[in-house]
Amino acid sequence: MKTEIIGTTRKLAVLLGLFAAASAQAGDAAAQGYIMTVFSDLAHGEEILMGASGEAIAKLSRDKRSASKQLEDQINLCVAYAKTNQFDEAIAACDSAIDTSAKMARRIKRSGLYGRESVRMAATGRAIALTNRGVLHAIAGERERARELFETAVELRSNDSAAELNLTYLVNRTTFTKS
Repeated sequence: MKTEIIGTTRKLAVLLGLFAAASAQAGDAAAQGYIMTVFSDLAHGEEILMGASGEAIAKLSRDKRSASKQLEDQINLCVAYAKTNQFDEAIAACDSAIDTSAKMARRIKRSGLYGRESVRMAATGRAIALTNRGVLHAIAGERERARELFETAVELRSNDSAAELNLTYLVNRTTFTKS
């Protein structure tokens, strides 16, 4: 999984390294912009990271028509649309990812067949979906809704630190804007 940073000018820049490396560079990331997460090893994520978002969108959209409801597809589609400034489509993909992640979490919780790691993975997927959607709210100027989504993602205690970084960035931008 790799991390994307979205700046205030709505341009995305790749934060090199694995997601764990992004956590280690928290200070740098918070200064640069909002972080969106993409699954680099799934759902055409490598294409998105290499700047071929249009190609990834075409492939993921085709997959979507064939009834693909994979969370990774929806999350990566959200980021690909955001990278190409197609924000209405990005919002729809993020909302779909949030719905899918909620269903997955409920199914895992109800079944009782899955261990703690499965529950944690579901929480991580949900946190990523919520965080990416929060970024879209933030860049649309809907700071309170973005804050709510970032806080909800943080409360999930997942393996994803992007929500905390985005919340810090949002609070810092709000503080500096009011001064």
